[in-house]
Amino acid sequence: MKKGTKRISGFKELRLLMRQYLLILLSDKKNLLVSLMFPVIASIITVWIAGENMFVHYDGTKSASFVLVSAAIWGGIFNSIQTIVKDRANIKRDYVSGLRIRCYILSRASIQFVLCIIQSAILCTSYVGVNKYYDNPLPDNGIIFGNTLIEYYISILLLMYAADAMGMCISCLVKKTETANVMAPYILIVQLIFSGILFEMKGMANWVSYIMISRWGMEALGTTSNLNSMKLKIQLTVQNVPHEIENMFQYSSRHLYNVWGILIIFIFIFIISGNFLLHRVSKDSR
Repeated sequence: MKKGTKRISGFKELRLLMRQYLLILLSDKKNLLVSLMFPVIASIITVWIAGENMFVHYDGTKSASFVLVSAAIWGGIFNSIQTIVKDRANIKRDYVSGLRIRCYILSRASIQFVLCIIQSAILCTSYVGVNKYYDNPLPDNGIIFGNTLIEYYISILLLMYAADAMGMCISCLVKKTETANVMAPYILIVQLIFSGILFEMKGMANWVSYIMISRWGMEALGTTSNLNSMKLKIQLTVQNVPHEIENMFQYSSRHLYNVWGILIIFIFIFIISGNFLLHRVSKDSR
């Protein structure tokens, strides 16, 4: 910025950066189409592969929820993991000229949130598909809202946006797009392993699971589905098999509010961390 030049306000800078990023997204029609088609394909796969036993018994509902959690996390990471790193050279140049990093991060986070709103709505059609195609009834009432679809939507949106914010944070950390691409599948694998669904978490592994958004995504979907009230698959034929109640699926509005609150905290942590990490761009040697 030249000496004597008046700096624009932070709000105006944020609006300009949001408009700029929106135009960039809309101009890259191929990538935008992939982002919007992913939840469509994920919904079809969920209904086709896991939908038949969803809301029929505990095992089927839990498995289908896990598929949706996996799709939401992968979709969020895919949205944002290259968003900042691929523009790092321009960010460094503009930062030296007076760019507010916080405005840059917020502009990306705001547009990404709108993208997640659309993607989450598409992903939620899985529940409608299961109901229409297999005639499997959704839970009659939500814990907080009368319509369970609203609760499912909020949970998936918060999970997907938490994954998106995590992707942005990683994009602020790394310096090469190749590094970001390599990290993405490993991050997803770790999230899924420590979700508490594939393996029983004990000792240190259980503590690690608490910092995984996948765990909280499963808790949210499982709570609204009231998994603890459902019969195990084996109980449909063998009645006296015990079914242990899981605390992570506690059916109460307080529990669901807590889970949503934790996902929101993760979102803020990732965005704020990304802001601090991106300030290091001035030290890039390239």
